[in-house]
Amino acid sequence: MHNCGHGALLKISLRERKLPAGPQVSFSLVPYPFPPGSKCRSRFVKKDGHCNVQFINVGEKGQWMLVIFCLTFILSWLFFGCVFWLIALLHGDLENQENSKPCVSQVSSFTAAFLFSIETQTTIGYGFRCVTDECPIAVFMVVFQSIVGCIIDAFIIGAVMAKMAKPKKRNETLVFSHNAVVAMRDGKLCLMWRVGNLRKSHLVEAHVRAQLLKSRITSEGEYIPLDQIDINPRPLRRESEI
Repeated sequence: MHNCGHGALLKISLRERKLPAGPQVSFSLVPYPFPPGSKCRSRFVKKDGHCNVQFINVGEKGQWMLVIFCLTFILSWLFFGCVFWLIALLHGDLENQENSKPCVSQVSSFTAAFLFSIETQTTIGYGFRCVTDECPIAVFMVVFQSIVGCIIDAFIIGAVMAKMAKPKKRNETLVFSHNAVVAMRDGKLCLMWRVGNLRKSHLVEAHVRAQLLKSRITSEGEYIPLDQIDINPRPLRRESEI
């Protein structure tokens, strides 16, 4: 256990004493300083129950997401188009030498190199322009652009899906009761709290998971500060879908 605010670590020491009544274990909290240069790890769940997770760039407006979406692909096409144009320029393919074998077939200008870049990254493949085995660097750039295109697709599609899902606003529509109560239900003491949905649409087949965090001492005398116990929450009504 540690307290990052005061910069000290509380180390739990165990001492076993043999008394006539049997072995007993006593605990003492000893301040222990953090090693120099160590970082304090922030909490994932705050003490009030809120998750300490921030969604950045999700609340951006739709037009900005569209601009970022278009610019990402256009800039990548332009970059690799310039690379293929430089390869053709250095190899002499732009001089229209009929007897020489070009690095990229039918690429005689920057426009043609740009179109070849689009065809490669989007896997269109019209069949008019193609890379040859004359220049290994051209073959490598085709493979590299294909990999970069897959990475860009994954990130951009993930950002668009996160924007459509709007997890931040959805998190604000699910509220929990500030206080939990213990009362008798069916002859047993039950811990009860309420979960509310502020939206007009109903939740279908929702699942609730709860965990109890507490400290305990094992039979071997080991102190566990955060023992996680899964709780099986049940609704008040048996026929409920939750």
